[in-house]
Amino acid sequence: MGEILGSFSLFCAQIGVIAGIFCPKYTYPCIFLIVPTFFKINGLISPLFCIFIPVTHPCSEYILPMYVARIPNRNSNPTWLIRESKWVNGKVQKTTLANITKLPRSVIDGLRILLKGGTAVKSFDDAFAIQSSKNHGHVAAILGVMKQLKLPELIAPKNSRFRRLILGMIAARVIKPASKLSTSAMLDVDTASTTLNEELGLKRVDEDDLYDAMDELFKRKTDIECRLAKRHLKEGSLVLYDVTSSYVEGEKNEWAAYGYNRDKKRGKKQIVYGLMTDQEGCPVSVEVFRGNTADTSTLRAQVEKIQNTFELKHVVLVGDRGILKQKQIQEEILPVGLDWITAMQKNEIREVVEQESYQMSLFDEQNLVEVCCDLYPNDRLVLCRNPLQAEKSKKTREDLLVKAEEKLDKIIKTIQNGRLKDAGKIGVRVGKVFGQKKHKKKYFQLEIREGHFSYTRNEEVIQKEERLDGLYAIRSSLKTGPNAAELVTNYKRLSTVEMAFRTLKSMSLQVRPIHHRTKDRVVAHVFLCMLAYYVEYHLRRKLAPMLFAEDDLEAKRVQREEVVEPAKPSESAKKKAQTKRTVAGEKAMSFANLMDELSKLCRSVIIPKIKTDATPEVVMVRDISSTQKQAFKLLNIKLL
Repeated sequence: MGEILGSFSLFCAQIGVIAGIFCPKYTYPCIFLIVPTFFKINGLISPLFCIFIPVTHPCSEYILPMYVARIPNRNSNPTWLIRESKWVNGKVQKTTLANITKLPRSVIDGLRILLKGGTAVKSFDDAFAIQSSKNHGHVAAILGVMKQLKLPELIAPKNSRFRRLILGMIAARVIKPASKLSTSAMLDVDTASTTLNEELGLKRVDEDDLYDAMDELFKRKTDIECRLAKRHLKEGSLVLYDVTSSYVEGEKNEWAAYGYNRDKKRGKKQIVYGLMTDQEGCPVSVEVFRGNTADTSTLRAQVEKIQNTFELKHVVLVGDRGILKQKQIQEEILPVGLDWITAMQKNEIREVVEQESYQMSLFDEQNLVEVCCDLYPNDRLVLCRNPLQAEKSKKTREDLLVKAEEKLDKIIKTIQNGRLKDAGKIGVRVGKVFGQKKHKKKYFQLEIREGHFSYTRNEEVIQKEERLDGLYAIRSSLKTGPNAAELVTNYKRLSTVEMAFRTLKSMSLQVRPIHHRTKDRVVAHVFLCMLAYYVEYHLRRKLAPMLFAEDDLEAKRVQREEVVEPAKPSESAKKKAQTKRTVAGEKAMSFANLMDELSKLCRSVIIPKIKTDATPEVVMVRDISSTQKQAFKLLNIKLL
């Protein structure tokens, strides 16, 4: 009877079966109506009477296809009829073939589809097969932000496999940081669990492809950093710079060496790298050094990069007291004409306070004061006193003194009992009391001789130390421009670089441990992590209203009463932390949890089971939660 377009099992559970077929004789759609009753037609008796209604029949009239007509009734439900239209002698003649009002509405709707040339199916599973279903939400968010930042063009002007591989590695590190072997599995078409491969058109990917892309990235590192600097830095702007280290695995890393290990990994070699950002903490450049390089030794390369590579003649370099020391300022900063902001070391503060005999009464009405000092005649000095830190330092010192006195009293008691007499041995026992904190001995006046030991507190030293409690100083070459409070605020912007280091080292991006061996690969790995942080930095700022984070950093700075005190969260951030809800009333989340929530949004590729001349794929994103909708709204990204 031709190709069956409907499913005969569609209505069996109800009053009958309706299905569309093609009649080869008339070529127009026909209908079988099967109802559970007994009739006799053409001598055939059957418990199921089949009404075969052709749309056309061999006659001279021009007959239009059948259709389902809805006849409204004023005081009752509408009547549903199957009708046929004929063109007879210049007029349209309608013929009612069947009354289907008593059929369920779903049956009527299916019949309407059939008569219009469609196909009615029993269920979704009967019509479609899911070809693939992969996590897509976090991929759409990350690639969408990359596109907004024009990161693809930043990496390479033209679309190429190299560019797509680098974008894939950056996105993979934000999604799930792992080794290059694991990353290649995430990006390969056969083992991908996300839509990264499909979105970037990568197809087959192995670890060698990623290593080759990293080698090319190393060659383009300077060009990419120049584009970033042109985008985020300008003449006269603040440039933040700080240094950290990360440990490495293995013994053949060409950068690895023993040094001051900030990761507290004993017996591990490390590398040192310095990060340069704009005044808001957005990364611009990263430089890798051998693991035993001192922080001060990294400065010269950054000054040359700013002036020669980035072609910026005048910026304000902000660095901490361990980098911008007096020697580096005199030999590397001043000769090239850069301005700078740094903090003074404690011994330098002591020299200033003692020489100028500043009284603590200066801080009675305000916690910062700009002073002049003959030791630094060409620099601006801002003395700041944090009363909370002063009280904390005083208490810590007192606790240490009390514990030391308890141990010293035990030594005195041992001597009085006659168990310790030798002066040398007494000195050794006293030295063990202070241990690694030998500088604390200055707080005591000790008297040791044969068979005798006594001590008293050195009140003069203690009082001098109390004058320095909670005291720190900001030093700068800027003669005009920012006032004292603004100088302090600009220095404290270095906390954003420290935040970048925490993100790079944490579970978020995992720059460590480093398994690469060659210098180029190590540099490429660290640079790749910096680019991943560049993306995450902008993701966090855009998604801030949904996170346990400050919605408006500038407003937070404005409402800050004392710049010398540690930064405090704004009222909105406090409320989010207390109620665990955002301003909109939604559940507040961490960045990691929000990315995990986005990852639950899957994209399915569906293939119709019904065979036609052209069987297109159907791409579907289903069941978007309110949290996911809000995130994509903040990111200004459309899923499809």
